[in-house]
Amino acid sequence: MNATPSTEEKIISSAIVCIEKYGVQGTTNRKIAEEAGVNNAAINYYFRSKEALMKRCMEVTLHNAFDFEDFEQLPGGTAQERCAAIFNDLIVGGLNYPGLTRSHFYDVLANGNYDSLAVEKLNEFVVNLVADMKQRSIDLDEENLRMACMQITSTVMMAILAPRIFENSFGLDLTDESTRKAYVDRLVRQLLA
Repeated sequence: MNATPSTEEKIISSAIVCIEKYGVQGTTNRKIAEEAGVNNAAINYYFRSKEALMKRCMEVTLHNAFDFEDFEQLPGGTAQERCAAIFNDLIVGGLNYPGLTRSHFYDVLANGNYDSLAVEKLNEFVVNLVADMKQRSIDLDEENLRMACMQITSTVMMAILAPRIFENSFGLDLTDESTRKAYVDRLVRQLLA
């Protein structure tokens, strides 16, 4: 039995939909309220300001994107298979929510703000990935493993944030499942060999 979402949860979900459609700058309390089926006063009651609501949305969605517990259910017998499954999952999420993904990294890319929550979560993700790969007895020393994980993460994030660069220059259509999996498998094999 599914519980009916609370008003606060509906506002957060609706704000995420609006961020995806309009970006953070184009998302207004009016658009969020309309999407949620509530009045503007409800947004102010639960979050006090648009900035507080946007911060909460970024926290929720970054947690969903980079939460390592969610990756536990992914397949992968070997370290390479596991790593490929994790990055394939990240790419699918980024492709499903491109506006939200860009919003997460906008402040980093546009303003050089490396103290953002997105950077913190991304760095935490790499640390967890290194630990996961070590646990699976990958045959790399710590420094090379960390470097490989950072390289894979950087390459995949660039493909998520700017997919047309890869599509136009290399004919890489990440929306095609077999192409995406082959790309990720090859990247992981080369860097985690």
